[in-house]
Amino acid sequence: MTLSHVTDTRDNIYNPTEGGRVSLSAEVAGLGGDFDFQKGTIEDQRYIKVGHAQVVALRAEAGAGHGHISEYNQFKIGGQNTLRGYREDQFRGTRMLLGTVEYRFPIVSKVQGALFTDWGSVWSEGWNPNGGNVHGSVGVGLSFNTPLGPLRLDYGRGDKGGRVHFSVGGSF
Repeated sequence: MTLSHVTDTRDNIYNPTEGGRVSLSAEVAGLGGDFDFQKGTIEDQRYIKVGHAQVVALRAEAGAGHGHISEYNQFKIGGQNTLRGYREDQFRGTRMLLGTVEYRFPIVSKVQGALFTDWGSVWSEGWNPNGGNVHGSVGVGLSFNTPLGPLRLDYGRGDKGGRVHFSVGGSF
């Protein structure tokens, strides 16, 4: 069972330039199933307009789980939506911290560029992600506004090399 609450003050859900989005969620398993665990997550996204069509986008997310959490239900980071420059869901654990800073700017009509850095960690013991588990990346991206929605192409470079990511929709 999952309970969640979202407060959204963004001016546009596809290409926000101002406002924010905060989400809280709590998940409880064990009411007759094979697994018995609890998970909580908080995510905060902020968008700050810094010039004509230029935006600084910030994201912070934290989560913690307790109990017998299956590999499928663990927190996962890596890939287009969390830690660019790494494989999808490359890192897993029962605790998670994630942060992103992204500068978005127009290039030509319907094409937007981005410079970003992502930082994150997942682990399974204690409350400290100890230095060896924190992974970071830096990169560049292009977003194309199409009638079907935004198409996004990012290149991120982390401590294990670089990776290209493609997605439909915005990064966050």
